Order: sequence, then C-alpha cells, then structure tokens
Amino acid sequence: IIPATAARFWTHDLRGMLALSAVIGGASGWIGSSLSALFADFPTGAVIVLVAAAIFLVSMLFGPARGVVPRSWRQARLRRKVGRQHLLRAAYEILEGQQPDVAEPIRNLPIALDSLMTHRSWSAQQINRLLRTARNEDHLEEAGPGQVRLSEAGFGEAARVTRNHRLWELYLIRYADIAPSHVDRDADLVEHVLDAEVVDQLESELQDRPSSLEVPPSPHFIDQRAEAQAIHRKA
Repeated sequence: IIPATAARFWTHDLRGMLALSAVIGGASGWIGSSLSALFADFPTGAVIVLVAAAIFLVSMLFGPARGVVPRSWRQARLRRKVGRQHLLRAAYEILEGQQPDVAEPIRNLPIALDSLMTHRSWSAQQINRLLRTARNEDHLEEAGPGQVRLSEAGFGEAARVTRNHRLWELYLIRYADIAPSHVDRDADLVEHVLDAEVVDQLESELQDRPSSLEVPPSPHFIDQRAEAQAIHRKA
C-alpha cells in the first residue's frame, strides 16, 4: 500500500503511478535489505517498512502532483494572481466611473486609495499588500498623496482582465441563464483561470463579438458600495 500511496503524490497519470510505485517498492526492499544486512540487530521486514514510510513522508511533503509544499506554493501563487487581478479590475472600473461618457476612451487618471478600498471592501492591510505587489510588478505608480495611477503595462493588463471578466459574464447571462444581478460573483470564480484559447472561444460564441482591443461594457450596474458589502458578506 505504501509504494502506491507515495506514488500518488508524484503524478496524476495512472501508468506513471504504477511504474513509480513499483520503483518505490523495489527501492524500499533493496535499501531495507541492505541496511538489515549491515546491522545484525535490524529485522529485515521492519527496516523495509521504515524505509518505505520515509519515502512516503518525503513524497507527501514534496511530491509535485499532490505534495503539501508544492500545493501550498501553487495556492499562494493563485491567491496573489487573484488579488492582483481584483486590484487591476477595481482600478479599471473606478476609471470607468470617473468617465461616464462611454463613447470616449478610458483615460488613465489618478485613483484615490480610498476608492480602491471601498470598491472591494479591502482592509488597510490587504490594500497595502496588494499595492506593494502591484508596484513590484510595475503595474502601479505613485500619483500624489493618497493616490496611485496605473502604469502603461498595468493599464493594459487591467483592460485585459476586465474584458475577460465581462466576456465570461456575457456568456453566463446568454447561455447559462444567470441573472445579470448575480453574474458578477459567478464570473469571479472562473475568470482567473481563463487562458487565451478560452477567451477566443467565448468571443466566437457571442454573436456580437467585441473587438480584440475593446472592453465590453458591464452587463450589470456597478454599485461600488453594494459590491463591496456583498464581497464582505461572502468573505
């Protein structure tokens, strides 16, 4: 049982898992037998089990498929990605609110930090951490006391993130029959794993396909205060 269980932490492929479990079992037997031969008082069976258990422990901690350390690292990286995308989308939506004329292109104006905190109901600690990460990634720059501005790269990334979110919203409204007042939360669960191929498929499914440079308008009214309260209740 131990070799097969240990192999599960290294791969998701069944054939690879079978081969790896055989290798782990053989290695456990060979190492355990060798140690038992070197030390006369060590029973062979018990030493083999201990070696297999040690391999299992290493696999459980560091196995790339299901190991504790790699999984924690992937989750932390996903949380950083989600936080970064939420910050950029919040900034873009605030810029949209500052420029109500939808016929005009969105201008990259300074954004008050208080507006960002209100938009997503972030605490001061959360917003400071997100801002620090965004500055390190060259997505934000200072624009005066209590204000920030999206960098050129940050503005483009914010438009891309917002566009992907709204494409998914439009798809859910049209094909999943989700009410516009509820679609934002459903889209928020999926948008962070959308790649370019999925975005192209979403565009092809929508009859009024937006331009590759255009950010579709939100299919629902964005009440920043109500959205922040809803997110706070959800958290």
